[in-house]
Amino acid sequence: MSPAAESLTLEERLGEFFRQLDLRRFHVAAGHAIDALALARTFADRIASMTLMCPARLSAEPFRTFDTRVLLIGGDRGPNAPVVPELLQNLPHARAVRLRDHVDAAWSDTVADRREEVASILLEFLSDVTSREAVPEIHLEQGAAEVAGITYRVRGSGPPLLLLPLSLSPSQWDPIVDALAERYTTLVLGGAFLGIVPTLEARMRGGYRNVVQNVVDAARPGAGESIAEIGCGSGAVARWLAHHTGGANPITAVDVNAYLLREAAALSESDPTAQRITYRQGDAQALPIPSDSFDVTLTFTVMEELDADRMLAELVRVTRPGGRVGVVVRAVDMLPWINVDLPDEVRRAAERVAGAGADEHGCADASLYRRCAGAGLRDLVMGPQYGADTAQRSPERLRFFAGRIAGGLAAEDARLFRDSVRRATSDGTMVWAEPYHCAVGTRP
Repeated sequence: MSPAAESLTLEERLGEFFRQLDLRRFHVAAGHAIDALALARTFADRIASMTLMCPARLSAEPFRTFDTRVLLIGGDRGPNAPVVPELLQNLPHARAVRLRDHVDAAWSDTVADRREEVASILLEFLSDVTSREAVPEIHLEQGAAEVAGITYRVRGSGPPLLLLPLSLSPSQWDPIVDALAERYTTLVLGGAFLGIVPTLEARMRGGYRNVVQNVVDAARPGAGESIAEIGCGSGAVARWLAHHTGGANPITAVDVNAYLLREAAALSESDPTAQRITYRQGDAQALPIPSDSFDVTLTFTVMEELDADRMLAELVRVTRPGGRVGVVVRAVDMLPWINVDLPDEVRRAAERVAGAGADEHGCADASLYRRCAGAGLRDLVMGPQYGADTAQRSPERLRFFAGRIAGGLAAEDARLFRDSVRRATSDGTMVWAEPYHCAVGTRP
């Protein structure tokens, strides 16, 4: 990709994608807030319908002009469970379906877990809107390609349906693509600029990288020692590790998410130093790795999403005696810090907006320290850290952070918050910091 193409905004990439494929009117199904908002704000006239699958907090305002053609699907418990009811308050004409006894979180595998139910709900909604809106059929060459950094796969024929990434969902839309392709020209979109991938990549360009480096330095990987990162996501940390260690250490990067592993491998292809990284698929709660395999085993903001004690036991098991285990989790028991000028009551409301949360058995608080001691790790180095960012250094992160906060505030408070962020960005003082709990210990 040319330097000019690298600097395109998400909206510009999507516009070029639509232009080259001649997509003038289409259905959209999405789960990641930034993607959905970019489409709704910039291409509302092209959107025949919008399905939001287990959305995180986001502003309802961009969807109001076509809320009769919006479908909201969410679970009835879990960190994201309040989002759909909150959106309905501002989108009164939207359709909503609550999946009974389903955990709604960024990492939920909703389409795989409720395959037939989700397919039926979505197909019925699309059929109704297609007939009312007279969405024309299109025919595209089947297969995979890329436009402006957006990868896509085409299946089937009929009215166009764009499937955008579902945050951290392991299976994404794959379980129902065949069913959708029987009636629609189904385009599955991906790449480094959509979904959770750009957020994970941007995080390692900001203050989060300092948190990671402090933990890695405390784990003291020596030249030639083997390193594992469990829950590698897009591979941003693994690639940074390869450079930080000068390529002197073999690195194994493991994730349960096949979608993220594909993106991680693609991002590593053009990086010679990353050639020492081996990507493997595996469940952090039951790693397909022999005991005593690594000198240093690391994990960063993964233990929130599963059974923390089972995962920690696995981290210890695959680490050699005398090896080090390093863990970072989000700190939901600490407040973020925001350098903006706000009335006290609005500031308190902004600080209370929930983040990604944690699974019922996950760890996103100071219990990390007790758990590490209980797992038998010795010589523990423990404590909270803040990852500080500025608008100038991390504009992508600011977009995500400010959008999440504003989405959790009342309308007037959200307006005040966004205005204060714009002012602080303009005068160069927009600084914010997110908290983490960190621990490094030695396996006896």
